[in-house]
Amino acid sequence: MRFSRQTTESKGFATIEDWYLGDFGQYLFSDLEEQITPILATTFGYYSLQIGCSQLAQRLQESCRVKHQFTLDDLQSPAMIRANPSMLPVASDSVDLVILMHHLSNTSEPHAILREAFRILIPEGKLVIIDFNPMSLWGLRHFFQSWLEHVPFKGHLYTARRIDDWMRLLGFDQDRHYRVGYLPPIQKASVTRHMSWFEKGSKKWLPMLGVLNLMIYSKNISPLTPVRHRWVTRKILPGKIARPSVGRNMKYDR
Repeated sequence: MRFSRQTTESKGFATIEDWYLGDFGQYLFSDLEEQITPILATTFGYYSLQIGCSQLAQRLQESCRVKHQFTLDDLQSPAMIRANPSMLPVASDSVDLVILMHHLSNTSEPHAILREAFRILIPEGKLVIIDFNPMSLWGLRHFFQSWLEHVPFKGHLYTARRIDDWMRLLGFDQDRHYRVGYLPPIQKASVTRHMSWFEKGSKKWLPMLGVLNLMIYSKNISPLTPVRHRWVTRKILPGKIARPSVGRNMKYDR
């Protein structure tokens, strides 16, 4: 499955899915596929749920080994399930894989969505977060252009460290953290074709400047160990005291 080519400027894109149809979006998505394919190819289970970018789910999860794959988004999206992602209509401990693609940066309830993801995942289930890296040249352009509300430079970007703090509080363990794409935020194909030297240099010397953060987490469920409260004192129950026996060479006085 391949995207149709689209050369519209960024201000003409209605959604992030439309932006991925452009020249730079297709290039970035190919790089994302290369990074995520080994991860999804070793992920097994019965149910996966992608929240955000539902139109890209089929190509993104092409290598996924999970049997049943679903997409979920708000009421205006063409996803298979239309619901509020902060109140998922999904049973607890029932999903093997959850993918959040460009959703945390475009919602006002990131904490509620992460809590719901933790709730519906089975123990040791995987959560994949894909979003723009604010500590990059794209993040710098977002800082100056987010007020224009132009795709893809809109929404609120969160640093990987901040997301990692949230995940640890919820009970997730980080498995991997990749950075994807190293071209500058110039979306004209005629320019990006001649920037391969910049991409190679950034990937080698400045790996933290990747366009996307690809973060993989596992739901950690630790067994509970009962702990005795400190204020509970042990009671000494009265019992019979054995009287020492008298040996052959011992005297016993009453």
